[in-house]
Amino acid sequence: MTGSSPLCLTSGSIPDALRAATDSLAGSSDTARLDAELLMAHALGLSRGEMLMRQRDLSAPADFVALVARRAAGEPVAHIIGMRDFWTISLHVTPDTLIPRPDSETLIEAAVDHFGARGPQTVLDLGTGSGALLLAALAQWPQARGLGIDASAGAGQCGAAGSGRARRISRRGLGEGGGGGVRPAAHQPALYWRR
Repeated sequence: MTGSSPLCLTSGSIPDALRAATDSLAGSSDTARLDAELLMAHALGLSRGEMLMRQRDLSAPADFVALVARRAAGEPVAHIIGMRDFWTISLHVTPDTLIPRPDSETLIEAAVDHFGARGPQTVLDLGTGSGALLLAALAQWPQARGLGIDASAGAGQCGAAGSGRARRISRRGLGEGGGGGVRPAAHQPALYWRR
């Protein structure tokens, strides 16, 4: 961190700490103010909106300094806070997955244009990662069923953690828990979502 001492980040009001963090992150982030707000909200255990509404009544927590230092060192905010908003959902993300990008939402927009309100019956997501596309599609079409497959066990676990509807398919009993006869290879972790 350059330009801001830890004292400025944690002593005093949240607005002061946010200003100091924004100054500190300005050299390493194009979205320094947003990053500071997201990190502060995470440190407080609040949504960004709640933090902004209550910022005059709260004090900056001590662990905010460490979060800002991680961001200043180049770690993505989504990895620091473990979440990323995508389409109409919030996703669990880890270094095992790519961070869902807003431009990927154009795929969901195209699917909505194509399928309309009736939606597909089944959604398949190969290389599902965080489950962003699959979970966004299932949020859009609640009647649909979906299968997400990823070669990375870490990505599969991350996608499962991001959804209360997920359960892991047993790699030993491939016929158990499979969706509609879909049987992933024994070495491929898979997630199966049902509404």
